[in-house]
Amino acid sequence: MGREAMTADFTALQLPVYAADVWAGNTVDPDGVEWWVTKEQGWNDTPDMRLGLVNKARADGAFDSPGYRSPRVITLEGLAIAPSWQAKELAKNRLAAVFTDATALGTFQVREQLFTRQVQARLSGHAKMSDRTRATFEWSLQITAPDPMRYGSVAYQQNCGLPQPAAGLTFPLAFPLDFGNPVGGSLLLTNQGTAPARPVWTIQGPCAQPTIVNQNTGQRLSFSLRLGAETLYVDTAARTVLLGDASRRSALDPGSSWFTLPPGSTSVAFEAADGTDTARLVAYWRDTWI
Repeated sequence: MGREAMTADFTALQLPVYAADVWAGNTVDPDGVEWWVTKEQGWNDTPDMRLGLVNKARADGAFDSPGYRSPRVITLEGLAIAPSWQAKELAKNRLAAVFTDATALGTFQVREQLFTRQVQARLSGHAKMSDRTRATFEWSLQITAPDPMRYGSVAYQQNCGLPQPAAGLTFPLAFPLDFGNPVGGSLLLTNQGTAPARPVWTIQGPCAQPTIVNQNTGQRLSFSLRLGAETLYVDTAARTVLLGDASRRSALDPGSSWFTLPPGSTSVAFEAADGTDTARLVAYWRDTWI
């Protein structure tokens, strides 16, 4: 993830609060400057669609093809009201310092009435500042998130082991007989957003031929390998499989699917050809919105 917003010492004036690096809109900063956001574009809007349709040469319409979302471009405009001209000049420096490292993504976070959501973004235009009075100036800021999805600020984590045999019968026998149920081996993962979430999985050995099963759809991620006391990292967004620093994507079984977590709840099972009670499947994900 990119650099986190450092705005704990800002006081909110109203919601939403827009926070990026060392700055936050609709707040009072530590120097007493009020940052009012008067116009926002691109945060609540859906990003543009990129269509690769090819017109038919001698017929109406076009040949269909998948569509993809463009990056999310966010523009904020507003007014800064400072208690003095000195504070105004410091405020300009603060705005100019947002995402100064052009080589890294930073966290842009928006605290709204119902949710706190965020994207990883970088500055995509110069910060504009124009004096109105001795202690006020108009400003604008443009940032771009390469990934157009908006993510919840809370990162979730759940884990389970492989299914363990039931305890079996207890003597003396009592009727009706209860043979018990297997323990473990499944997770119930909830995405409270409106778009599919792409989880990161880790599989901790020892186990052989580990498999992650979407029990709602039957889709599977299965790996032809044997893990010792080591951890396999599976990123469904990047579609990478890493064991330490080495790629093990070649171990992905044919027919495997990089399945997502759609809005709502998804039941996931952890299976293996054999393994110990220390083997674990860990899921990491965030609520996701377009």
